[in-house]
Amino acid sequence: MTAILKGFVGVPHGQVHFRYGGRGPAVVMLHDSPRSSVLHASNIEWLGEHFTVIALDTPGYGNSTPLPQAQPEIADFAAALETTLTALGIERCVLYGFHTGSKIALQFAADHPERAALTILDGLALPPQPASPDYLRQYLMPFEPVADGSHLVRQWSKMLDFHRWFPWFAKSAATRMALDLPDDLDLHEYATDMFMAGRHWTGAYAAALRHLAAPNIPRLRSRTVFMSREDDVLYGFLDALPQPLPPYCSVERIPPQTSAWRTRLLELLRQAELPRAQWQPPRASAAPASRDERQTYVDLVHGQIRVRLRGIGGVPLLMLHDAPGGSCSLHPLAAALSRDRLTIAPDLPGLGESNPLPYPSLGSYVTALTELLEQLDCGSVDVYAEGLGTCFAVALAAHHPQLVRRLALDGVPLVRSKERRLFARHYCPPLVPDRHGTHLLRIWHQMRDAEASWPWFDRSAAAARTHEPDLDPERMHANLVEIMKRLPSYGDAARAALEAAVRDIVKGVRQPALLFDCADDVRYAGTRRAARHMADTRTQPRPADVATRAEILAEFFA
Repeated sequence: MTAILKGFVGVPHGQVHFRYGGRGPAVVMLHDSPRSSVLHASNIEWLGEHFTVIALDTPGYGNSTPLPQAQPEIADFAAALETTLTALGIERCVLYGFHTGSKIALQFAADHPERAALTILDGLALPPQPASPDYLRQYLMPFEPVADGSHLVRQWSKMLDFHRWFPWFAKSAATRMALDLPDDLDLHEYATDMFMAGRHWTGAYAAALRHLAAPNIPRLRSRTVFMSREDDVLYGFLDALPQPLPPYCSVERIPPQTSAWRTRLLELLRQAELPRAQWQPPRASAAPASRDERQTYVDLVHGQIRVRLRGIGGVPLLMLHDAPGGSCSLHPLAAALSRDRLTIAPDLPGLGESNPLPYPSLGSYVTALTELLEQLDCGSVDVYAEGLGTCFAVALAAHHPQLVRRLALDGVPLVRSKERRLFARHYCPPLVPDRHGTHLLRIWHQMRDAEASWPWFDRSAAAARTHEPDLDPERMHANLVEIMKRLPSYGDAARAALEAAVRDIVKGVRQPALLFDCADDVRYAGTRRAARHMADTRTQPRPADVATRAEILAEFFA
């Protein structure tokens, strides 16, 4: 089975994220809305024996930067596709587009026939007129996270209705689709894509609903196949194709079986006249071209680590997030600290876009971090860590003192030995997707509870926190998404941190260390104990605002 890797490529409006695998000529695949390139993961696996398959996240979806236009159109997405292919070094390829992706691919093929060796349009909608404003208003319900998590029910119900009625908001006998409902894992995957797009989920979707594709068909000057499976809700649009079609164009009516679709698709791809050169992904580099955030993947022994980079120059600052969650939670602080240095914020293995470790333990996480710094050729770094991420920071400093110059910690847990097993067992209970999305509510409330109690599962009055709770729905939503991506391993990092004898490890830290403290907050009780065991430590009251924390950290790391 073909291995699937992921990457980012820089484009004028930001970055485009993609999945790829295989060998041979390039086949580029575009997804529908509101999905991401994960839709084509199975296609990469089976087509990779014959081709190099590159599945792109459409701008605004998956991990790709949205387009800058307030109301982008299909022509804008096609122009972005042309820029992306150029950035990837792909001059000519097979282009496959599904639903929304088919409209983008058609526009691209009409505008750039010399670059399209073969264009396959699977499920191209050809309505006689654009969707009305009222239709768009009902179809494209805004994605608005709210602090109590009630939006999760609305969004999950909408996602279920996508698979039952077309259009989803018009629920009647006439609009009911006779389709199999995806299993719980597939529903979760679909919801993850929709939640990743978040507020931008309407971008390409709205553009596709406004767009009339038919005028582009007479402009085609390269081999194009109009395809659809009989069980596709858009299958009937094959009858709306103009007749006669331009030369080199044909129609494929495919039986509903996946095997029939795969067989015919492979036959069509083998007939395409493609360059023989093997495509190679662009190399990742540590230094960003600007002070804006840039994401990349670093290949380690166990798999890939997604890293967010900001700034340039100075002593690099490694930033480790709390667990569970992702490096997105460090965005405001990284932005403030990157004015005069390079900041490096990875997703810990098993969270966000980073592959899980085969045997997660404190030691294996530290090994992965040392490999990461070696791959990025950082030399000595400063380290800032939050929450359970502080356990990995102190272990890195204690076991690899040559790598860590200074250490700043926000919320060292320092769980007592008699409580470590209890914490590790309850902190990240197993989460299994279910048909009605209740697992998402569990995640959301774990995050809310963590702002009210330490540990979050403790119901006693003694566990009540006294800090100002951070219940910002945008922050919580971003962390929810990072957990959704890695449900089976979302608790690996937390358990590794909580099971470790951190009290003994901090005794080996000899570097200068700054510890933020909240004097009356039970969550910071471990901070005071840790300070007594460390050689060169000062504690500092933790400011509530990011700007003040950044100033204190910048002075400490200077």
